[in-house]
Amino acid sequence: MALPGWLSDLLRGPGGRGDRARPPDAHTRSAALAALGGDGCAVCRIASEAGQRWFFAYENDTRVDLGLRERLERSFGFCAPHTRHLLDLGASTSWLARWVFADVARAAVGALAAPEPPTPGPCPACEAVERAERDAVRNLASGLFDQDVRDLLVAGDGFCRTHGLAVLRRTGRDQARLVAMMLDERLTKDPVTARDVLVGVQPDAPRRRRLREQTAASVLAAEEAARTARPLGDADLVLDWPCCPTCAAGHLVEWRYLHWMVDLSAEDAAELRGGATLCAEHLADLAGVRITSGDVGAVRLTEDGLLAPVAQVIEHVAQLWSKDLRTFVGRLDGASAGAARAAAADVGQWIRCHLCERRAAAVQRTERLLGLVAADPADAERLRDAHGVCLRHGLRTRLPAPWQQLLRARTGLLCYELDEAERKAGWDARWEIRGAEMAVWRRAPYLLDGQVLGPAVPNADDGAHP
Repeated sequence: MALPGWLSDLLRGPGGRGDRARPPDAHTRSAALAALGGDGCAVCRIASEAGQRWFFAYENDTRVDLGLRERLERSFGFCAPHTRHLLDLGASTSWLARWVFADVARAAVGALAAPEPPTPGPCPACEAVERAERDAVRNLASGLFDQDVRDLLVAGDGFCRTHGLAVLRRTGRDQARLVAMMLDERLTKDPVTARDVLVGVQPDAPRRRRLREQTAASVLAAEEAARTARPLGDADLVLDWPCCPTCAAGHLVEWRYLHWMVDLSAEDAAELRGGATLCAEHLADLAGVRITSGDVGAVRLTEDGLLAPVAQVIEHVAQLWSKDLRTFVGRLDGASAGAARAAAADVGQWIRCHLCERRAAAVQRTERLLGLVAADPADAERLRDAHGVCLRHGLRTRLPAPWQQLLRARTGLLCYELDEAERKAGWDARWEIRGAEMAVWRRAPYLLDGQVLGPAVPNADDGAHP
């Protein structure tokens, strides 16, 4: 197959000198060739496989690895995506979740009693994935100095935007030019290819979509009812909903904005383009929205099978990145090694996610409301019955005293229930009555990390929530 002229020139290099300047060793070359031998972004695939391997080991060695248990206590469990992974393991979920949540709750009781709560450590599963990503990026950045590695890169799917940038920031000038121009070519090819480059592989995206499809309709309807029922309906969301109010605020903004975007007309979607710049996570969520109710026959799809508003947002974001990548390639002409590295570091720095900003603003408004509610004597009785904020927000936010006291009390009770569930699961307690505490691990994420399961509405059917 004939290659585009620019690819042929880059593969040959400027007289060959630049590409032979730092040839990779045999191990690095072999690792780079092996990484590029599959579908999709090589680094995404390696990271996803690393996460799967880590959880396989965790599922089998969790109780005997005391060092890992200590790390999980310091990190207060997994991050939200990896907690959802834990809850999605199948038959082993019930006992794994009960064990890890019990360890986390015990650590949380001690942390909340300390004069200064500790800063949570990194998620152990994230550390394993990030190590695999770093190794893959390093091997590929060095491997691109080899002709066979470049040939295989050109023949395959290349990189996603995130990992492509990581590689071009670590490799040589001519190799960075090759990666940038490949990214640009794929971003401008068609909306589906652009989506794949912008989003990459996100193992948590299907779980987030399932969560939205299970709960978003009832949650958004309850939010609208609460906000319109009486003045300052926002206080009802904070006091009455059985979930972390700050986490709920972020989820509500994300879910409502995503559903609003896919329902836009063609004209409104075109006007929105300038204000619809999304990060990879939110772009994956937008692309994953499925319309299953209403007049499905009136839904507008592109030739590629994408919802029309979604395709327009993808094209807009792809154009922004394409423009920046072309600017980067232009800056490489005649640039020194230091100037090339500086140019690589600048790529995409000005492109921000508007939905991330809206989510952060909603969380800040809710944190302000927590203080106002705590200062109002009229809400004192309702505050005592409130769910309260989750542990994650409690550790990184200076809460008003009533909310801090509520978090300590709720966490202590959760710890007791989890300890009882662990005790009654043993053989020596087989004669005792097993109550609701045996399923407390299903409720624990709402208090330990409200990002995991999303908002819960008052008086909802338990089956409506994951």
